[in-house]
This record gives sequence, C-alpha cells and structure tokens, in this order.
Amino acid sequence: MPGDIVLIVGSDPGRVETDLGAGMVACPSCGGVLGPWSFARRRSLRGEEDPVVLRPRRARCRSCLSTHVLLPDVVLLRRADTVGVIGRAVVARASGSGHRRIAEQLERPASTVRGWLRRFLAAAARVATHFTVWAHALDPNLGPIEPAGGALADALEAIGAAARAASLRLGPRPPWSWVSVLTVGGVVSNTNSPWLAP
Repeated sequence: MPGDIVLIVGSDPGRVETDLGAGMVACPSCGGVLGPWSFARRRSLRGEEDPVVLRPRRARCRSCLSTHVLLPDVVLLRRADTVGVIGRAVVARASGSGHRRIAEQLERPASTVRGWLRRFLAAAARVATHFTVWAHALDPNLGPIEPAGGALADALEAIGAAARAASLRLGPRPPWSWVSVLTVGGVVSNTNSPWLAP
C-alpha cells in the first residue's frame, strides 16, 4: 500500500506475531510501538531449492499511526529471488564466474543474474563502507578490515565481518539475511534508498 514503510524482521512468522503482540517491535519512523494491522498480499519468491511463499505482516504505529510492511529477512526489495540466491550469485562472481555460468548454475535467466551483479558491483564501494561501519558499531573491539583486492572482494569481506559481529551480538542469522536486515532489503535496489544506519 502506498505510504507503507518497509521493516525487515526475522523469517519466523510466529515469532513476528509474538513480538508484535508483546509490543517489542519499534516503529522506524518515531520509535513508538508497532501493533498488528492486517497483511500485505501473498507472494512467492524463488528460493535456493523450493519457492518461498509468504504473506507479509503489516503493522501500525500506536503513536504516529504510520503503517509498515514487515518483510522476512530472506527478502530483498523488488526482487523475485531470495537474498540467499542473489548472495550466491555475488559470491560466484567474486570467484571469477561470469553471469551466464552463474545463471546456469542457479537456473535463472542470464539477464536477471546480470542485473543483480551489475547493481551489486555499482554499489560495491557503498556496500563495503556501510558494512564496515556496522561491523565496528556491533563490535567496537574489531580491528581494521583489510582490503581484500578489489571493490567486490572488499564488499564481501565487510559483509562477512558485519554478519559475524551481528550474529555474535544479536543472535545467529545467515550472513545474507544480515545483508537484507542492514540494508532494509535494498542492497541491489534500483534506487538509492537509505539503508539502516548503526
């Protein structure tokens, strides 16, 4: 619905419901408490093995009355594939594979994979900076993240450091799920929408 703000949450719908009911989900607009407010439309994403069918929860702030769509951490904005699939493509590209070979391995259209990779590569320096800042915010004792040999490698190194720090501090989650959470699903978005700041 127009006007809704996206919030990335965990992938367990039961936990999301429990947290909403207990007033444990904060409004990203004002810091107020979010409560249940219907559902967004049902959608299906292409997962690593099977389709992922979801019906995202909508929530409304009890203070500012803004509405939010709560997307699970397997989602990236405006993408038909899960973040894990897109992450596998990025890692394969960093290992030297071309987009056609990656597309064949993932059983996705070459043009789709090429689009993901182009967008990620275009944002690689921003990704490296963003996740480096997050890694140090989550683990103030973390030493410098050394350059890994190029923009793509540097971005993946920073993602790894931030994901490790986040999992140790906030609880385990797959690294690419942290990418969804810490960029509010926007890491390969076609717009430069703001990502979550530490």
